[in-house]
Amino acid sequence: MKVRFSFTFKILLPYLVLMLLFILIFLGVLQKGQNAMVYLSVAGMVGSLLLGILHNYWLKRPLSRVSGLVAQLTRGNLPAFRETKAADEIGDLERSLGKHVSNLKDIASFSRSIATGDFTGSYEKLSKEDELGDALNLLKASLMGSIKDSEERRREEENQTWTAQGLAKFSSLFRETEDNLKDLSTLLMKELVNYTEADVGALFITRDEVDDKELLLEISGSYAFDREKEIHRSFRFGEGLVGRAALEKELIYVSDLPPDYMKIRSGLGEDEPSSILLVPVVLDQQVMGVMELASLGELPSHQIEFIRQLADALATTLAKVKANLQNRSLFEQTKKQAEALTSQEKVFKKNMVQLEKAYEIAVAKEAELKKEIEKLRKGLS
Repeated sequence: MKVRFSFTFKILLPYLVLMLLFILIFLGVLQKGQNAMVYLSVAGMVGSLLLGILHNYWLKRPLSRVSGLVAQLTRGNLPAFRETKAADEIGDLERSLGKHVSNLKDIASFSRSIATGDFTGSYEKLSKEDELGDALNLLKASLMGSIKDSEERRREEENQTWTAQGLAKFSSLFRETEDNLKDLSTLLMKELVNYTEADVGALFITRDEVDDKELLLEISGSYAFDREKEIHRSFRFGEGLVGRAALEKELIYVSDLPPDYMKIRSGLGEDEPSSILLVPVVLDQQVMGVMELASLGELPSHQIEFIRQLADALATTLAKVKANLQNRSLFEQTKKQAEALTSQEKVFKKNMVQLEKAYEIAVAKEAELKKEIEKLRKGLS
C-alpha cells in the first residue's frame, strides 16, 4: 500500500529529524549534567521547530495562492492576477501562470467574436508548437468557409426563387397580350426593366424586307428611352450590336461600351450606361427578334441567365403571335375575297335577270313580227 504524506509534513520532515537529533543530544547531556550542552540542545530543538514552521510558511503561502488560482482554472474561471515581485522559482511559476491565464482570456475573447460572426479579430500563436493556436485559426477558417458556402447557397436559392417568380410573371403577361404585338412588346420591356437592374430596354422583331428579301430587325417596343428620335428604328442582320446578336444567334454582354453609344436620362441628368445586354430570341434556329437592355451598373449573372430563359419563352410567344397575325390576315383576305365573290355573284344575277327580260322582250317582238308577216302573206294571196 502506497503511503501518502502531506506537503506540510514533507517540508517539516528534515526539521523534525534535526529536532529529534537535538532531543537525543538533550537526553544524553542531561544525564551527564552538562548544562551548557543542555541549553544548546534545547535551543537547537526550538530553532529547528521555528525554522520548520517558518520554512513551511514561506513555501506554503505562495504555493497555496498558486493552488487556489489553479483550482479556479479547473472550474473554468479565469482569475485576476496581481503581478508578483518574487524573484524565486515560485515567482516564475506565478508569472508563467499569469501569462497562461492572459492567453486563455485572449482565446475566450477570440472564441466569443467568432461565435457572434465577427471574423475581423485574429489569434497570435504563442510559438510554432502552439497546437491550440493552430486549432483556433483552423476553426476560424473553417467557420468562415462554412458561412461563405451557406451565404452562397442562400443567394443561389433566392436567385432561383426570383427567376421562377419572374418566369411565371412574364408567362402570364405573354398570355394576356399575345393578341397584340405592339402591346406585348411595350409592356414586356416596361416590366422587364422594372424587374431587373436594367435602366432602358427595347425589343426588335424580325421581318422580311419586301424589296430585297433581306432580313430586318425593326423596333417593336421600348421603355425608358429618353427621346424616340434617338432610337435606331431598325437594323439589318450583322449591323451594330443588335444585328450582330441576331446574326451570331448568341447572347452579347458588353461592359466597355463605345463612347456616346446611348444616353440614359434621369432626374440627376444624363449618363452613359455601363453595360448593355443583347439577347437573341431564337426558335428552331430562326431568329424571331432581339432584346436590348442597358444599365448604369453591372447586370448580375443570375439576371442575365433569367433574361436568356425569358427569351426562349418569348420566342414561342412571338411565333404564336405571328401565326395569329398571319391567320388573321389570311382570314381578312379570305373574307374580302368572299365578299368580292358575293358582290360579283349579285352583279351576275342582276345581269342574268336583265338578260332574261331582254330575251323575253325579243321573243315577244319576234312573235309580233311573225304575226305581221303572216297578215301580209294573207293579204297578198
